[in-house]
Amino acid sequence: MKKLYFIMLLFVLILAGCMQKEEESNSGEENNSNQTIVIEDASGERSFEGVQEKVVALEWSVAEELLAVGVQPAAVADVEGFNKWVTIDAKLDDSVVDIGLRTEPNIEEIAKLEPDVIIGMEYQEQFKADLEKIAPVVIFDSSTEEAQKDLYAYMLHTLKQTGKLVGKEQEADEAVAHLEEKMAEAKENISAAQLKTNEFVFTQAYSANQAPTFRLFTENSTVSHTLEGIGLTNKIQDQDPQPSGFITTNVEGVSKYEEAIFLHTVQKDDPLFNNLEGNKAWNSLYFVENDLMYDVGAGVWTFGSVLSMETLVDHVEETLVK
Repeated sequence: MKKLYFIMLLFVLILAGCMQKEEESNSGEENNSNQTIVIEDASGERSFEGVQEKVVALEWSVAEELLAVGVQPAAVADVEGFNKWVTIDAKLDDSVVDIGLRTEPNIEEIAKLEPDVIIGMEYQEQFKADLEKIAPVVIFDSSTEEAQKDLYAYMLHTLKQTGKLVGKEQEADEAVAHLEEKMAEAKENISAAQLKTNEFVFTQAYSANQAPTFRLFTENSTVSHTLEGIGLTNKIQDQDPQPSGFITTNVEGVSKYEEAIFLHTVQKDDPLFNNLEGNKAWNSLYFVENDLMYDVGAGVWTFGSVLSMETLVDHVEETLVK
C-alpha cells in the first residue's frame, strides 16, 4: 500500500511540475507578444508593441533577411525578380504576395494585406507617407556616410534590426555566425590551394549597347568584405567609399587593376566576353594572359544579405579551389 501511495504521490508531483512549466511557457509567449521592441532605422529609435508577424518587404535584401531568420514575408516587391536574381537556399513560399515593383510598389495591394509593418530602403522613402496610412513603415538607409564606410557592417545591422522586429534576434545572430564560420572554412581551403596571388578584382559585368561595362566592387562593399574574410585582398585600394560599393568602368579602367585574380559574374545570355575576343587591349591584360579569370556564376546577388554572401563564398571557393 505504501508503495502504491508513493507511486501516486510521485505521479502528482511530476504532473504538477509539467503544468507549472507549461504555464511558464505560456506566460513567456504572452510576455513576448506584449513586450516593447525597440529597433533603429533611418529615423532613429522606433518602438513596437510586440512581435511584428505580418511583414511586407519592399526590398529584396529585406526579404532575404526574413528568410535568414526563418520567417516568410507576407509580401515582397517583384517576387519573380527575387526568384531569378537572388540565388539562396531558402525560398519564398507560394503564399507570398507580389506587390509590384520595388521602384513602384502597389499601395492598394499592400493595404489589402493589412500588414503589421512595412520595411524598405531609403530610395523608397517617397512612398512612406502613403504606406504609413496602412501600417508602420521602417526605412533603412545605406546611403549615409556612416553606412557607406562599411556596407557589410550595415548589412549586419539591418539584419539584426529586422530579426529583433519579428522576434528572431537569436536567429539573426546565428545566421551571422553561420556565414562567418563558412568564411573561416573557405579561408583555410583557399590558403591551402596556394594561389598565384591573393589579390582580386570582383566585377559584375554586362554589355551596354554592346560595349563591355564593369562594376568593380570597392573596399567598402559587402562583396569586398566577404572576400577579404576568406583570405583575399581587394586590388582596388585607390577609391573612396562608393554609394553602392562599386565603380563603373570600361576595359581601360579595369587595366588599372590587372595584376590580380579577376572574379566575374555575368548573366548567361550576355555576349560580353564573346565581344571581347578580338579586343587587343583586353587580351593584353595580365589576368587574361596568365589565365587568372574565374567565373563565379550568374547566380550571385551582390547586394543581398548573409544568405547571398554564403552563395558568394561557395561559388568563389569552388572556383578557386580545384
